[in-house]
Amino acid sequence: MSTHGVGAVVTLTTEVRDFADQLVDPAAITLTVLLPDGTTAGPFTAPQVVRDSAGAYHYDFATTVPGRHIARWVSTTPTGVDEESFDVAAMWAEAGVISLGEAKAQLNITGRDQDEELQGFVRAVTEVCERYAGALARTVHTQRVEGGRGIALNHFPILSVTSITAVWPGHVPPALADLDVDETTGVIQRKDGGRMCGPLIVTYLAGRPAIPPNVRLAALIILQHLWETQRGQVAPRFGADDTWDPRFGFAIPRRALELLGERVGGIA
Repeated sequence: MSTHGVGAVVTLTTEVRDFADQLVDPAAITLTVLLPDGTTAGPFTAPQVVRDSAGAYHYDFATTVPGRHIARWVSTTPTGVDEESFDVAAMWAEAGVISLGEAKAQLNITGRDQDEELQGFVRAVTEVCERYAGALARTVHTQRVEGGRGIALNHFPILSVTSITAVWPGHVPPALADLDVDETTGVIQRKDGGRMCGPLIVTYLAGRPAIPPNVRLAALIILQHLWETQRGQVAPRFGADDTWDPRFGFAIPRRALELLGERVGGIA
């Protein structure tokens, strides 16, 4: 499964084979894409669906919304169904704790053939780092809270609070100007010490304006470790005269953990 940025054109492909496993052209072929909100795009047929060769077809799908997509090809005579899933990410929010260029430099990769796979590793490493360092990528969150004398947001540090709205009709939410926002801990309180009547919906931006050097270095160490162990560059050995490489027993090297420090509370 691959991930693409919103607005990217994703080339979806399929092959149609007969009972002898030979590529053949069907009597008809259609493509329908299930979108993240449960609606569908399509069905698409020829000439939008392009025949590349006998039994081989593709369609260039323009993405417009983030989330999981599922492409479903249906052919008749011969009858067949083929599904392919792909993710679409709001790439500014999903860019990661390190850039693709930094990742490639760390791994001594110069070509572009592995860029898509490597971007998936960068996103995974970012989530790991946020468990310990808090929110890193600038991301908008919407959270329901129950009110009280203090509201604890799940994602922090906080860059800004965009809005607070009441869930129940007739409840008046506090004005943003009347609130004290602890950007480091994600705790919101009224400046006059009063209670906030909930439940409330809080929309806010969490992340950091700059990635700390220790977090960036830890991310590069984790990335290199995962890339080498999961791609077989440090091959596991099982022969009688061989030894087990301990690097296969953990996902985060100890030196990276020491750079990241203790886990933060809440949800990064």
